[in-house]
Amino acid sequence: MKTIIFTFALSLLCCICFIGCKDKDPTKPGYQNKAPKPIFYRFELGEAKSYLWSKPGSYWIYKNTKTNELDTFTCTGFKLDSFTTIGTADYSKHITIKYDRLSRNLFSSFNKWKYFEKTLAPTPDGTGFNGENRIILDRYADGSLNTPFFYKFINDAYFGTTKCIGMDTTLIIQGTTYYNVAKFEIKPDDIWHSNDANLPIHLRYPDAIYYWAKNVGLVKRENKLENYSWELIEHQIIK
Repeated sequence: MKTIIFTFALSLLCCICFIGCKDKDPTKPGYQNKAPKPIFYRFELGEAKSYLWSKPGSYWIYKNTKTNELDTFTCTGFKLDSFTTIGTADYSKHITIKYDRLSRNLFSSFNKWKYFEKTLAPTPDGTGFNGENRIILDRYADGSLNTPFFYKFINDAYFGTTKCIGMDTTLIIQGTTYYNVAKFEIKPDDIWHSNDANLPIHLRYPDAIYYWAKNVGLVKRENKLENYSWELIEHQIIK
């Protein structure tokens, strides 16, 4: 009798172990911890393209509202590339992103700076990644950078020290009407005067507002601290 009971108990234990191991064996159909299905995302520039697109030879002429000085920005280089990135973390290895990146070079006739602008690369490794993407533009000049533009235009949305403060359906600047103007406040603007050691620190990096018009680009830069702006008076965009 003891032999029968022992044999029955051993058989029952083997069955339990078999069922448990079945769920943990990745070669078996019942494996519970299998990797998630692959996910693919395609991020294009979308509407942001109409604010940032300009081929070499494009130019924008701005007028200083305080001194009447002029500053011509000329596009000297432009590139639009597509890249593919795959997640490297355990939680993102199944995610693949293909995205467009826009970059361009600009030259200022006023301060002789070379500006470099590029949209940032999205990554599935970001802990906040949720399958959506913002087109974020970084602008480099004279050893400093700011972020004067991002899309989508969501009021009160932030990226770093940049805040979207809304849109104007129409905006008149220097007698010209511009449409669908997105506005961004930067606190502080690290490249307004950049590394000008002759200025006190509070003037070197003022709070500023950047105005971007659809099919034109940057139409106004406002220095809130010193109460003046650079406003567009003429432009030509080469598509």
